[in-house]
Amino acid sequence: MGIFDGMPGFPPADGPGHPAASPPGWNQTPATPSAAPSGDGPSATAPTGFMAGHARQSGVVTSDFSVRELLVVEHAGFRALGLCMGNSIWKVQANFQLNNSAYELTDITGAMYGAREKAVEIMRAEAEALGADGIVGTRLEIAQLADSGMLEFRAFGSAIVHQDGHPGYRRPDGRPFTSDLSGQDFALALKAGRRPLDLVIGCCVQHIPRRSLLTTLRQTGQCVELDLFTQAYYTAREAAMERMTAHAAASGANEIIGTRLQEESHVWGDHIVEFLAVGTAMLDTGQPDPDFDLAPTLTLSLDI
Repeated sequence: MGIFDGMPGFPPADGPGHPAASPPGWNQTPATPSAAPSGDGPSATAPTGFMAGHARQSGVVTSDFSVRELLVVEHAGFRALGLCMGNSIWKVQANFQLNNSAYELTDITGAMYGAREKAVEIMRAEAEALGADGIVGTRLEIAQLADSGMLEFRAFGSAIVHQDGHPGYRRPDGRPFTSDLSGQDFALALKAGRRPLDLVIGCCVQHIPRRSLLTTLRQTGQCVELDLFTQAYYTAREAAMERMTAHAAASGANEIIGTRLQEESHVWGDHIVEFLAVGTAMLDTGQPDPDFDLAPTLTLSLDI
């Protein structure tokens, strides 16, 4: 008797002494990307990932929707196609800084931009391979690998398509949109006449100056504003916001919703900080959908 015998979809073992049948796909080798990156720098073409190919071959739909999100997205006239992902691994190392003032480390800012854009574009390519109109629920993650200066940039999201094949939900260039909207927020935005265009990003990696020993001793035990820190943080956040806004304007949007501001030192220590602004660029058509109804439902909990 195999460990998977009797379970739906798992064929039984062939008999005594034979290994139990494995779940479908258990030992499959991922498909070779059509244009895999080579070398240490970014590749010119985003590869078509295994997850999109697997979804096409198996017919099994994956998503990170909750049950409520899935039902609301389907009620809005869309269906999930698959969970798409993209990644890019970069070595982002900060050299020793001799200048003790507030300034942007433009080379690191460019690397953080490039890595995230690469991950998002690979995710978008997977969605495009599935025939999706867009991606909702996009998550951007960064993980430190074994090397102290090596970071993996990841992008995940659920690809969706309009059930009737309406072409008007894609970006103006015909490619799938990306957004970090939840399923409920996406449906409500459609009802209000808004269309997501792109997940927009702005970042600024800033060197934060250190206080001199004399200043540190003089301010010990006092409640005082640290002017250098205040100005450095304000300037960097403002730069990140302006770049995110420029990204949205370039995509043809007239508003950004769900903006998040984050700060993280990653692998650089306390005095080098990345300021990140992320949001979804939207086009407000000014034409709410009068036929779209999201009637509230009463849900009773069975917990006692």
